[in-house]
Amino acid sequence: MIRLARGATGFRGPHEAPLPRTEAALFRAACFTAAMEARGRAGEMVPGEVQTFRRAALSDGYGRVFTALGHVHLPVVAFTTDPVREGEPVPGFADPPVWAQVFETAGLRVMGVKELMTPLEEVDVSELSPAELTEIRYWKPSCLGDVLFNWWD
Repeated sequence: MIRLARGATGFRGPHEAPLPRTEAALFRAACFTAAMEARGRAGEMVPGEVQTFRRAALSDGYGRVFTALGHVHLPVVAFTTDPVREGEPVPGFADPPVWAQVFETAGLRVMGVKELMTPLEEVDVSELSPAELTEIRYWKPSCLGDVLFNWWD
């Protein structure tokens, strides 16, 4: 069973300790290294100020475009091939391209579609704070990816 760590939702209660943070520079560097590995380009990184994730468009040498999603609080990365629109749920996840191992080398765990689409009923949420559980009950995400990569306010 997959266990979600504290900070997965991006929420904390008013008297709780600050959430852990992943370094934006680590994600940015991994994106540029991945783009070089893929013989492509890395677009500008969009910071995760109003959502739980940073994102950057990465193209490969074949003209395919992926958006790398780097969680702000947990060292995890996911991918999508569909455009991510501000304020809307991630439109769908994609399995990581072969060059995604660069993120693993940087210390970030790369998640595939099967794991991201795990129904929430099959996820251990025992490490989440009461504030996080309240947000999950309110927003009613259906799968793990919807919890990790969200725009909840």
